[in-house]
Amino acid sequence: MTMNTETVSRTRTPGITEPVTSIRLKHVDAFTDTPLSGNAAGVVLNATGLTETQMQLIAREVAASETSFILPPTMPSADVRIRWFSPRAEIPLCGHATVAAFHALAEEGMAGMKNPGSYDFTLETKSGNLPVNVEKNARGIQVYLGLPVPVFARVGECKLDLGRILDISLEEFENRMPIVSSQYMYVPLRKLSTLLSLKPNFFSMTQFLKNRNFMGLCVFTLETIEDSSSVHSRFFAPTVGIDEDPVTGSANGPLGVYLFQQGYLSSARDTIVITGEQGDAITRKGRVTIELSIENKEVKAVRVGGRAVTLMTGDLVVG
Repeated sequence: MTMNTETVSRTRTPGITEPVTSIRLKHVDAFTDTPLSGNAAGVVLNATGLTETQMQLIAREVAASETSFILPPTMPSADVRIRWFSPRAEIPLCGHATVAAFHALAEEGMAGMKNPGSYDFTLETKSGNLPVNVEKNARGIQVYLGLPVPVFARVGECKLDLGRILDISLEEFENRMPIVSSQYMYVPLRKLSTLLSLKPNFFSMTQFLKNRNFMGLCVFTLETIEDSSSVHSRFFAPTVGIDEDPVTGSANGPLGVYLFQQGYLSSARDTIVITGEQGDAITRKGRVTIELSIENKEVKAVRVGGRAVTLMTGDLVVG
């Protein structure tokens, strides 16, 4: 690979604006503080000068579900820019790799986060500008990512197809809750045991999602492993090379909105905070904090948060 080392001017984001001469790479597990659990992400701390082709090749080599490439912003209203790539394609939004990226920046003291404190950023992405908050203190690093409030549409009759894809009977669906879609499709099941034992047909799922232009399939239940949690989910995205994603921030945030809109969360508070479980079925246990801001009995803002742990740091040789 030939490196593009074109100089990019400094912006107001310290530490991530120098042109690439070597690629500093971290392997970070997100939505957990236990190594070898949660969802793994690669983080390229300074991707300035890398071409899109190089980013895709690096993501393929790293082979995590997503790799974050941290860049200076191109918009004056933003502080940091991130592009995310799966091993197969660029992803417009990724929650766990954002948590991993800002954990890595805070850990390295980059982007102005050398000292303990609370830091707010505007993150530039292909899904628009999003708010990020980082809390760095003696207890560790906690990252919160604001997400767009989803608009759901009820999906037409497709339970027969989903039953065949998931290899379950129609009785296993939770009929009191609708199947809906936004960027992803959300499918409720009655029992946790059914969810944990799913063995989907990924070939059929790929065709199903492609035909309906959905990026992923979130299957969930209100039965949980831990009493303190509100929902347990599994997320499948074979169309972008991820048969099963261990812990998916971009799916858990909208899932919290769905539960509120369906009347399963109290509307008496201005802020609702719940925990989403994911990853246990594939021994990658992760937990996502889902926070909803409520105004006039409507969700006005949603964000997801969690901790992370760095497993490896090194320099990736390209050239």
